Amino acid sequence: MGCGVGPADLHAISGTVTLDGAPIQKGSIGFEPVSDERTGGGAVIADGKFSIPQAHGLPAGKFRVVVHAAAPGSQSSAAANAAPGEAPPPPKELIPSEWNESSTHTIEVTQKGPYVFPIEIATKGK
Repeated sequence: MGCGVGPADLHAISGTVTLDGAPIQKGSIGFEPVSDERTGGGAVIADGKFSIPQAHGLPAGKFRVVVHAAAPGSQSSAAANAAPGEAPPPPKELIPSEWNESSTHTIEVTQKGPYVFPIEIATKGK
C-alpha cells in the first residue's frame, strides 16, 4: 500500500452527493491524495450515495474530491453516433469542471472521524 499504511490505518468512508440539491442518480467519486505519500480511493455513486469499505478506505489526510456523472441519455446517444470500429465520444458530463478536471475541493480524513461526507455541488446562480 505504500509508506507503512496498513488495513488498520484505513477508514471506511461514506456520504451523499447532490447536484443543485438533488441526489446524483449514477456517477463516480474519487479521492486523490493531496500529498504523494498517501493512498487514494473512489466509489460508485448510486441514488445520491457512496460508500468505501475499510478494506479499500482512506488513511488520515487531505484528499481532492473528483466527481463525474454522465448527463441522462448522453451515453447511449454518443455510442449510437460513433463510426463503426471507433470508440464513441465520451458522454456529456453533468458535473461542472470545478468538481472534476479542475477540482480544488477537498475533504480531510482524521483519525477520530467523522467519516461521512456530504458533497453538495451547485451550478445554479453561477
